[in-house]
Amino acid sequence: MGRTGRAMVSAALLLALPLAASPFDDDFDIDAEILERRLHAAHGSDRAPGVHHEARLRVAHLDSGRQWRGGQAQVAMLIDGLARHGVESLLLAPEAPLLEHARARIACGSWSPRGDWDLLALARAARWLSMLRPDVVHCHDGRSHALGVAAARWAGVPVVVVSRRVTFAVRSNPLSALKYRMGVDRYLCVSQAVADGLRNAGVPGCRIAIVPDAVDVHVAPSVELRAALGLAEDTPLVGTVAALTPEKGHADLLEAAARVVRAAPDTHFVWMGEGRCRPALERQRAALGLDAHVHLLGHRADAQSLLAQCTLCALASRDEGLGTSLIEAQALGVPVVATAAGGTCELIQDAGNGRLVPVGDARAMAEAVLEALARPDLRRCWSAAGIRAASAFSVERMTERTLAEYAAVLSARSGAVNRS
Repeated sequence: MGRTGRAMVSAALLLALPLAASPFDDDFDIDAEILERRLHAAHGSDRAPGVHHEARLRVAHLDSGRQWRGGQAQVAMLIDGLARHGVESLLLAPEAPLLEHARARIACGSWSPRGDWDLLALARAARWLSMLRPDVVHCHDGRSHALGVAAARWAGVPVVVVSRRVTFAVRSNPLSALKYRMGVDRYLCVSQAVADGLRNAGVPGCRIAIVPDAVDVHVAPSVELRAALGLAEDTPLVGTVAALTPEKGHADLLEAAARVVRAAPDTHFVWMGEGRCRPALERQRAALGLDAHVHLLGHRADAQSLLAQCTLCALASRDEGLGTSLIEAQALGVPVVATAAGGTCELIQDAGNGRLVPVGDARAMAEAVLEALARPDLRRCWSAAGIRAASAFSVERMTERTLAEYAAVLSARSGAVNRS
């Protein structure tokens, strides 16, 4: 971190730390006491930062997501994968599904940052990290990146890594520029497209690594989807698993669906996901006369089981870091049609293991869907190729790549300390 960055972080923390002792933060002290007792019993007392009696790596994961989306699923899978390698994980996250999932497994703390520059949340994270003294802080989303890096440096954590899953351009305003100059040891990018975006923003290549997300497919017993929708057993279903947010391109997919339904009236579209665009999409669906053909199921814990029952998977993203739902579809043997957005191009080889169409081109999307629905032989070919491609995205492989990056930055940090 440069002199200016250190000065700004120090100023922010000096402003924030008095707030950390406010009466509004009493619940943190209770959490801290519980965590300290638990860790004291497991590891003994008086540990120096980064020095473990049993040389067990300790990683603190920070996330700010209040819903269960792809990023939270990745954190959960990584924590479980690291545990199989003997790594002790800790989690700081909002009172939301991820924290509920992790509490039975690992030591957790709660926080609720209200923005990228929430000084109270920053101070809370710094106190939590100072108490638990991890070897590595791993920030898993944009808000934990903005707050967690400064908190980790204030707490004296040796290594900080940040996962980046989006291809959104890094903004050029001073606060965003500071965010990417706060001493991150390694950015773990889910695709080459994401990595290229960081390089274009001026992040040194030596601080960038590619660690694709993982998929863990478990098809549990679920509802019979067609029966639940009141449809015949042979009804063609086009499934989409994605949050209802602008970058996922549902508005474009509705335009494509209108074309598909005109040509193949028996076709139905099933969307699994929730988000702020739902009201606008429902209005657009009604305007296109698609209320009976496009089914918005909301967030579904059994999304994989429902997707496995679909004839085809379609994703019309305008921006996509990788496209994990496409990998899940492939692992389930469901052929895919998607837009050539960001990391999707690294997953789908057009006409090999699926079909790629231009971003925002509803006509091309509709034509690709109709072609796939009309040709069972093509779907079988894409399905077989997709299953092979998806096998590269295992939880174990993602965990090993992440561990390798932890080891590399810890080694580099240790070498720098020894030379000083």
